[in-house]
Amino acid sequence: MEIITSNKGCEKLCNNGYMYVLKHFGKSKITWRCSKRSSFKCMGELYTNIQKEDPVLKSDHNHFGDSEKVDVEKALCIMKQQSKSGLSKPLEVYAEGVAKLDGNVRSKMPVEDHVKRTLRNQRSKLNPIEPTSLDNLIIDGAYLN
Repeated sequence: MEIITSNKGCEKLCNNGYMYVLKHFGKSKITWRCSKRSSFKCMGELYTNIQKEDPVLKSDHNHFGDSEKVDVEKALCIMKQQSKSGLSKPLEVYAEGVAKLDGNVRSKMPVEDHVKRTLRNQRSKLNPIEPTSLDNLIIDGAYLN
């Protein structure tokens, strides 16, 4: 069991070839639902304790788990984190991340250009937006003296 960050910045739980997103955060347990709920109408759900440990399957899935797809998601999450924090170029981050994967997982990776674009977008989130007019210009208080 492992927790990664989803594309929207939320937590995603990976367990036995399935991925789950947060459904409900209760007093004593957390309910997770299958991430394929909308695409496959999967009713698979899982419980964990508050510390996000000890998973218990509540309801079964209507599809097979894909551990290789989960490994792809984990690799993409690591690449995004490296792209945000480092000064490496997207091509270097991509090449380094793909080199760590085995052949079956590597074959399920998205197209290289798509991943590199995603990595560039992750980095651009750190940079301030260039103002197009004086109304959009925000000057930090430290520079006003």
